Amino acid sequence: MDKVKILGIQVDIITMEEALRWIEDAIEEKKPRQIITGNPEMVMAAQKNEKFFQIMNQADLVVPDGIGLLLVARYFLGVDMPERVTGFDLSTRLFERALNKGYSIYLLGGALGVAEKAKKNLIRQYPGLKIVGTHHGYLNEENRSKVVSEIQNLRPDLLFVGMGAPRQEIFIATYKNQLKVPVSIGIGGSIDIWAGEKRRAPQWMQKIHLEWFYRLVKEPYRFFRMLALPKFVFYSVLYKERRIR
Repeated sequence: MDKVKILGIQVDIITMEEALRWIEDAIEEKKPRQIITGNPEMVMAAQKNEKFFQIMNQADLVVPDGIGLLLVARYFLGVDMPERVTGFDLSTRLFERALNKGYSIYLLGGALGVAEKAKKNLIRQYPGLKIVGTHHGYLNEENRSKVVSEIQNLRPDLLFVGMGAPRQEIFIATYKNQLKVPVSIGIGGSIDIWAGEKRRAPQWMQKIHLEWFYRLVKEPYRFFRMLALPKFVFYSVLYKERRIR
């Protein structure tokens, strides 16, 4: 799999269909793997967090979730990054594959009761979907051990972790080999959307890459987090110039 390095983070050059085939192969091989749905915020956070930086570069697959990664790859680095592979859309496609192939799923994340609500909604939408377990994302030392043991016993094929970055990535990297789940994916706030607690941007906003603006309007507290985006572009250009010189 070809990769592009953006501010020191290796991002896979991959399409949605290629990612789905990669996941199917990983499930068949039954070797624990971690997928990161990368975006500019995460890349910038990794610049200040050495542990997170290492986890992102040690992940088995880093898909380009954020539009900023595509723009930098295409227009500043001259790399043909074909499309966004968002965590939400990837998960949705995986639900369809799970139905056809009998994959089992565990949902971890959200506030108390939200993952269970998401499970009910998803099973209503995809009758027959095998969601074998759920748990909220507020883990302490005691319930973390319980969750790890439960996932080990249930042996799901897919683990969706929605705790927000970098908590979800650190959790997966820490327990990946212990859990022995073939594919674990950090999915941010997707569990809240599946539960009906939040809504995704309208399709037309997604098509013109304004999903970030929709989230900002709905959640104004994101403003200071969004400041990472112009910084990301600036440092990406600077990083390229330094490499050339």
